[in-house]
Amino acid sequence: GVVAESAQRILDEINLMQSRIENERKTVAGTLTLAAFATATRGVIPPALRRLRIDWPHLKCHHLEADSHHAMALVEDGTADLAIVHDWLEMPLVLSPGLNAQHLGDDISDVLVHVDHRLADRRSVAMSELSGEVWLYEPGSVAHDLLVRSFTAPSNTRLLGHGVAEYASQIAMVGAGLGVALVPRMGRGPVPDTIRVLPVAPAPIRQVYTVWRCASGTRPAVRAAVLALQEAFPEALDPSSVRSGVKVEGTAVLRPIAVAGQ
Repeated sequence: GVVAESAQRILDEINLMQSRIENERKTVAGTLTLAAFATATRGVIPPALRRLRIDWPHLKCHHLEADSHHAMALVEDGTADLAIVHDWLEMPLVLSPGLNAQHLGDDISDVLVHVDHRLADRRSVAMSELSGEVWLYEPGSVAHDLLVRSFTAPSNTRLLGHGVAEYASQIAMVGAGLGVALVPRMGRGPVPDTIRVLPVAPAPIRQVYTVWRCASGTRPAVRAAVLALQEAFPEALDPSSVRSGVKVEGTAVLRPIAVAGQ
C-alpha cells in the first residue's frame, strides 16, 4: 500500500545517507545487524563475526537467528542489514524488490542412519531406497516438503515419523536408532560413532546467499560483511564427517533469483 511504499522510500533514504557518511570516513565502523537461519548461525556466523571483530574493531555487530524467509523479511523492513538465506532447487527463493544477493556457496544434505541400519555399509543411497523408513524431520521445513513429495502418495499427505526441529536433536535420535534423517553438512560437525553418514545420489542441494538492501550496498560495513561471509562459508561445510568412505559431489547450476513482481 501507499504507507508501505512511503516507509520503504524513507528507509532507502536513510540507508543511502548512512552509506555516504561511512564512505566519507573511509573506514568500516558503526553498527551492523546480521540475520541467519540456524545451520548458518552455527557454521558461518561465528568465523565471520570473529573476522570482522579482528579486522574492524570499530564495527559493532549484532546477530539474529531466524528461518530463511523471515531473515530476508528482516532485511526488507530494516531490522537487519544483511541476511543469510537458502534457495533449494526444489523450492526457489523469490527475492523481494529493493534487495540484492550474493551467492555464498552450495550446501549438500546427507542421510544419517544408525550403525545397525540395513544400509549402513553402503557407500551412497538413493532416496527411493528409504521410502519405508521412520524419518526425523522439522515440520513445515523445506526438507520435510522434500520427504513428503518423495514418499507420500497423493491420497496421504502426512509423512509418518518424528517431528524434531533441531538437527542436533535429530542426530541424537538417529544415534539411538529411532529413525533416519536428512541433514545438511553446513554446521553439522562430527557425528557419533553410532551413526553412519550416507551421501545421496543425486545429492539434495540448497544454494546459500547473503542478501542486503540495494540502498545500503555501498556501505563499507556491508561490503566488509559480505566478504567475511564469503571467506567463512567453506569452513561451515564438514565433509570429513562423512563416514561412508566416498563423498558424492553435488553440483548446482547457479540461476538468477526470481524477483517478486517480475
